[in-house]
Amino acid sequence: MEFRLASAAFIAVLATYLFLGAMGDTQFGNQRPRDAAYNLLARGLLSGHLSLDKDAPPVLARLADPYDPAANGAARDPRDRLNDLSYFGGKLYLYFGIAPALLVFIPWHLLTGGWLPHWTAVVLLCSLGLLVNLSLVNSVKTRVFPGAGPWLMAACTLILGYASYAPLLVSRGDMWEIPIAFSYLSVSIALRCLWVAHCEPGRSVKWIAFASAALGAAFAARPTVLPNAAILLLPLVWPQNRRNARAWAAAMLPVTACGLGVALYNAERFGNPFDFGMTYQLAGVYVAKLHTFSPSYIGTNLGFYLFQGVRWSAIFPFAHEPALPMPSSLPAGHGGFQQISGALFNAPILWAALAIPLFLRLRRPDPSLHLICFSAAWVALSSLGLLSFFYGACARYQFEFVPAMALLASIGLLALDAAAEGRLRAVAFCALAPALMLSAAFPLLYGIDRCTSDHNTSGITYLAYGDIAGAAREFDDAQFLSPGNPVSRLGEGMMLGLEGRRREARAGLEALVRDFPDYATARLSLGSLLSQLGQRDEAVLQLEAAHRLDPQNAAISAALSSAMKGGK
Repeated sequence: MEFRLASAAFIAVLATYLFLGAMGDTQFGNQRPRDAAYNLLARGLLSGHLSLDKDAPPVLARLADPYDPAANGAARDPRDRLNDLSYFGGKLYLYFGIAPALLVFIPWHLLTGGWLPHWTAVVLLCSLGLLVNLSLVNSVKTRVFPGAGPWLMAACTLILGYASYAPLLVSRGDMWEIPIAFSYLSVSIALRCLWVAHCEPGRSVKWIAFASAALGAAFAARPTVLPNAAILLLPLVWPQNRRNARAWAAAMLPVTACGLGVALYNAERFGNPFDFGMTYQLAGVYVAKLHTFSPSYIGTNLGFYLFQGVRWSAIFPFAHEPALPMPSSLPAGHGGFQQISGALFNAPILWAALAIPLFLRLRRPDPSLHLICFSAAWVALSSLGLLSFFYGACARYQFEFVPAMALLASIGLLALDAAAEGRLRAVAFCALAPALMLSAAFPLLYGIDRCTSDHNTSGITYLAYGDIAGAAREFDDAQFLSPGNPVSRLGEGMMLGLEGRRREARAGLEALVRDFPDYATARLSLGSLLSQLGQRDEAVLQLEAAHRLDPQNAAISAALSSAMKGGK
């Protein structure tokens, strides 16, 4: 019974990952994986150089400052996917870690002859990480909670698979998400190895070495996991290891070797072992001038990461990204957030981790449980602490600490089942059941919203470049995911207008304004179309309504001024 329930839960989670990953808008619509960033790095490495196997646009070499977004905008055509690549010495590089290219993309190519799509890599890494964490939780259950109910592993699968926020990562599996997914798997392996080392302190040297190597690989993918390496010291608290030079060497040498490898990689690319290439980004902002880390961001980021709510509506998938905060409400230099949602607010099952301290105090279980829980807590807190200093908050960054919180919540659920009795136990699980359902449903719904939003953004971008076919493909995908989404309806109206089908465009935009009278951009588009049709009075009415809704919008102000002058 237990195996069947857990297997069914795992299949549901895997199906979710595959659906969201395949529907996500990444790397040329998932059509040309050979030209995706990590495969370009793999191709470069296989050719004997550290740069991407992609020529930099010649215009960059002619710019006085190629990192100024006002100057390099022409070279950053979104369809060419140069955004966030690093440009140095006339070549293109990834500032993201090399480990996924060495350990995933190159082996895949050598074994299959093909090139691994980004989204497939993210789904694969997240699925493997889930399996590792399930193995850890099952081992904890067998050793510490042998009397746990048969349904608990299925519940833990949902927590680790959904409440970890993995659906939010796989819904946009591109070059930004790959190193995070790889480090998630690597840190999960490190925790699993340390659990074995804690359980068998007399024979733990090899497992400490494996954990150290895994953390070193995680660092080579995502440098922000460096504080996590402190968990390698925990097995050394055992007297057998504390006096064992081999145990100390096992803890220190693999991770140090990986760190030196990363330093050499940086030095060969940028002439500095500590330079990862972030300041050489081709981005929409001048990265070198950003105030990247500051203590003034901590409170704001903690609120975003842990307690930020989302917008709920009757439009599927119901959960939508909240409105961006006004710049005046943010600390100076803060960049705001992207697709954020507070983990503790929207995945309340994570609060189950609070049952662990109570259990440890009441039952005084195997010391190995103390050490693995402390390790997972340190991974979560050290990652969250470091990210809270950063100038922006992003959904993918949450995947650096929420999985460890989900691991603790799973152990907390086991602890609660073992410690609570009678009526208290019934009350606790009556409260946890809806928390689990919400925690499983929300990441799925919000992941669908992320896919929809990305397709709409790409569709608008294609329209800006006059690519009607590309825009139609993106808006069709967005409508499939969220049939009533107003942005995709707006995009289709704009697309019809560009095709010269103005009557159809007008009908579609008028229907959109009737359904969403407070949608300022829809009124702007309708007003602009009416101006083109010579319907000045109607155009002015729509544009005035749009201006009242969004008085700071320069495009609306300009269109209104033009429409009013056109009638004189």
